[in-house]
Amino acid sequence: MNIEQINNYVANLPIDNRAFGIEDESSGQIVDLDNLPDGIVTGGNLIQFSDVTSTKIKSAVALSLLAAQRVAKADSVLTTPDEWVERHNLVLSKLNWLVEESGSIDSEFEDVNVAVHEAILPFLTATLGATAAAGSLIITALKQMKEMNKDEPWITLFEKESRRFSVHEFHFSVVSLEDDLVKLRMAAARLDAKYGRTQVLFFTVTKERARFKSSKSVLTAQPSLLEMMNGALKAKMSGHTNEFIQSLP
Repeated sequence: MNIEQINNYVANLPIDNRAFGIEDESSGQIVDLDNLPDGIVTGGNLIQFSDVTSTKIKSAVALSLLAAQRVAKADSVLTTPDEWVERHNLVLSKLNWLVEESGSIDSEFEDVNVAVHEAILPFLTATLGATAAAGSLIITALKQMKEMNKDEPWITLFEKESRRFSVHEFHFSVVSLEDDLVKLRMAAARLDAKYGRTQVLFFTVTKERARFKSSKSVLTAQPSLLEMMNGALKAKMSGHTNEFIQSLP
């Protein structure tokens, strides 16, 4: 699609305003889309910008991912986590993100009171930590979460927005500029506690057994297209970004 078609697609994204809102809308730290920090939480996705200096690219990436999440959440036809992911990824593809690679692994752990971060961190280190800087901000934030106030606005937002039907699904993304392309490395971790429930993120998975599905994907986009669609994305998501985009500490 050309930029006019993309902008028209953005303008007509089926986002239900009733899907917006968190319990305490005033508790979040307002972010400036024109001056995003290197680490943010966008709905259920922790994002680190590595070697990305363009403010328009940062904004367009954050809003692309937020739009994909909101469209999937507002789709009442979806009934399973896999359908949610398909809808999410379809939106990204319509925004001219191209999938270079993807894959997933199913595993299971049986330890009672396993800390969720203990299961996720090794996977993230392998997926995002190919270089010393890749994913370091995300991994550092996750390691610190046990010591942080669980009522911090971004933690509350991240945990709440990660609930998908009967599971919790957390996304972690590193965005960089490589070979004249914006590259998005995304890792996802889905937790399904069959005999109990997952508590607030990074505390425990209760009861006897939990399934852990991890996946990774690499997507690319043209920097010029992202910058050109940034205005349309900002207009579409106007009034809602302060509720669903917050800075990492």
